[in-house]
Amino acid sequence: MRLSLLRTAVLLAALSSSLAAQPGRGNAIRSPEVSPDGKVTFRLRAPDAKDAAVTGIGQRLPMEKNDQGVWTATTDVLKPDIYTYSFSVDGATVPDPSNALLKTSYGSIGQSMVHVPGPAIWEPAEGPRGVVSHHFYKSARIGDNRDFYVYTPPNYDPARKEAYPVFFVLHGLGDEAGSWLNVGAANVILDNLINQGKAKPMVMVNTLGYGTADGPRGAMGAGMIPAFAAALVDEVLPQVEKEYHVSKNRNDRAIAGLSMGGAESLYTGLHNINRFAYIGSFSGAFIMWPRANPTPAPAAGGGGRGGRGAPSMTNADFEKNFPELNAKAASQLRLVWIACGLDDGLNAVNRQFKTWLKSKDIAFTDVEVPGYAHVWPLWRQNLAELAPLLFQGKK
Repeated sequence: MRLSLLRTAVLLAALSSSLAAQPGRGNAIRSPEVSPDGKVTFRLRAPDAKDAAVTGIGQRLPMEKNDQGVWTATTDVLKPDIYTYSFSVDGATVPDPSNALLKTSYGSIGQSMVHVPGPAIWEPAEGPRGVVSHHFYKSARIGDNRDFYVYTPPNYDPARKEAYPVFFVLHGLGDEAGSWLNVGAANVILDNLINQGKAKPMVMVNTLGYGTADGPRGAMGAGMIPAFAAALVDEVLPQVEKEYHVSKNRNDRAIAGLSMGGAESLYTGLHNINRFAYIGSFSGAFIMWPRANPTPAPAAGGGGRGGRGAPSMTNADFEKNFPELNAKAASQLRLVWIACGLDDGLNAVNRQFKTWLKSKDIAFTDVEVPGYAHVWPLWRQNLAELAPLLFQGKK
């Protein structure tokens, strides 16, 4: 069972106290430890616990306790990637108290992360780096205080003659504005692609993705995504244009996102073709769009995150969301890029939407990736494949 945030914090405090109460032993706890061959060893001091395991990296990994009260478990060889995990301690789910690297989540402690290094586009490489800035504002549209991040590319020059293109990259349900930077390594991916000459130098914006003031709790409401789209276009975009040297040409604007963010990017982009020329969706949770015949909304933690129980949609739903979309309007778009893993529970509704687009003679790039479900390794790969396609050709 998952404890409440308060009870989880109490358990973490107890684990930390146990660690600190044993001089000479607490400092010996090293977790996680990545070996050169790609195995990861996890350790947890919990002498009073009856059961402990590592969860979130494949199947549940049982831990064994030694006579000093330290629980240990080692994985098989893992391929290079950024993994998230938690400890299950007597049924309570907690992050690793010895690991400061956390995957941030909206309103919760989050999960621990471990980096297994290796050749990948999200690994930091030699070359100049971009800069990430954090912004805060009061949203009149949503009625709360919220934030967004802005990445400026390596060697960003606010005085250069040509304004920079801007790319909005949106997070998924349960995450927060910085998730694409925190676990998605989006800034590192863009650094590497730009330094290698594979992508245009661009400004990236990562904004809080909820169109309600109560975050994920209200995310399945019918008005959530339309309100988010309005806030992005009417509030965030003008702030970015005021504070950064970015182009106001629609051919220099792109929007993409994962899961909930994929649904939001398509909704926002297809309703604002006069503002965006490039639109991408990674494992889009289109079930979050308003319905033609509303039914009780699915739970925020279910199909919206790619669960196998994700409900289907109908052409009437798509018509309700995009009543004015036709081939002529869509012909102004330079790219509509729709990707999903074949093992993702949301792939069915992605296919439904793509079939509807075909019926309207609207062109799109169809990407279905075998061997992946609803996971970050796929979304980082999606971003690395999409970014080089943006802002190419004539304006």
